[in-house]
Amino acid sequence: MEQRHRAAILMGVSAAAFLGPFTQTVYAPSLVEIGHYFQVSQLAVNWTISGWVLVLAVAGFIVGPLADRFGRRAVLLTGLVIFTIGSLLCLVAQRYGWFLAGRMVAALGISACVTMAAVVIGDIYAPDERTDAMSVYQLLAFLGPVAGPVVGGVFASYLPWQWIFALLTVLSIVVLIGNARILPETRPAAAAAQGTGMQGLGRLLRSRPAWALFLLGFTQLYAYYAFLVHLPVLLHDQPLSTAEKGLAFLPLTVGLLVGVRLSRWLVGRWHRTLVVNGAASGLAVAVLALAGLLAINALPLPLLLLFMLLFGLLLGSNLPPQMAILVNLFSAEKGAAVGAHASIRFTGGALGPVVSALIGRHFGNSAVIGALGIVLLIVAVLVWRWLEDPYERPGTV
Repeated sequence: MEQRHRAAILMGVSAAAFLGPFTQTVYAPSLVEIGHYFQVSQLAVNWTISGWVLVLAVAGFIVGPLADRFGRRAVLLTGLVIFTIGSLLCLVAQRYGWFLAGRMVAALGISACVTMAAVVIGDIYAPDERTDAMSVYQLLAFLGPVAGPVVGGVFASYLPWQWIFALLTVLSIVVLIGNARILPETRPAAAAAQGTGMQGLGRLLRSRPAWALFLLGFTQLYAYYAFLVHLPVLLHDQPLSTAEKGLAFLPLTVGLLVGVRLSRWLVGRWHRTLVVNGAASGLAVAVLALAGLLAINALPLPLLLLFMLLFGLLLGSNLPPQMAILVNLFSAEKGAAVGAHASIRFTGGALGPVVSALIGRHFGNSAVIGALGIVLLIVAVLVWRWLEDPYERPGTV
């Protein structure tokens, strides 16, 4: 396959994956208006976000094996069609029940896009090229939650909230047409020979290296969402306006985006496993240090912002080599492996805000961060012991 064709496929599947986090956040500025429109409580409206994450947490276990059974192209395009139908339901809904149903349908469809992007990249790129390609995909994926509130805020300022879902419908159709034109079937013959694909899921669930990546994905996305909801609590006593508190999230976002691109440079010099192990350990140490500073009330604002930047850098640099190692380990079961990884990661993302809030309510802020640091450290130790990459040569770095 020509390099130009591979690059076009990479951008096509990455655009499909971008729709997931973008859709999750683009209507956030209109949540109050949506509640008023349907005459429901804010809790009911929030379920359209929580339910979205829950669907993603379950769907990966289904979508991945289906891709190994029926092919990547069929699953991705079907997912985009389902996502389009869900967005249309949200657009035309006159009752809250239909709006919630549209969100769940859209989440089911987008789960195929999030999973298939990494799977297709694993199919068309050689092992030594995968981290670079994964960094492009991860960069676009992280741009989704950054662009979502900005675009949604502009729409909310000038148009009724329904226009947001009109935009999502149009974007999904454009991405669907683009992928239908450029994406061939990339599933290797070995994956087709695995039968139902559920056999592959069973094999990877018995693999220690797979569980190293699953635990890492779960705890890191748990930590990311826990910090997203806990940062305003940490900023509560700072002499900042609401707008300035919003800008305090910027170092985390910048760190993530720079970290994803930094992974290309790191993997060019060290093994993927070394990059993942080093970043995971660094993340645990940084979080434990933050907990210690909180415990002694010695956390000035500049130091907190510096930590958020470091947190983003370590997390962002970790993700592309994680995904590259995963598809290296399971070349015949990429769909099942990436789908299971996505499901477990999203479960961590769903639990992060809830569990951290419960710990904070009963034990305080330092306990939230301290417990998180201990868990990250335990997982980092397990990853050092369990993680391997079949394409790395022993005795080199």
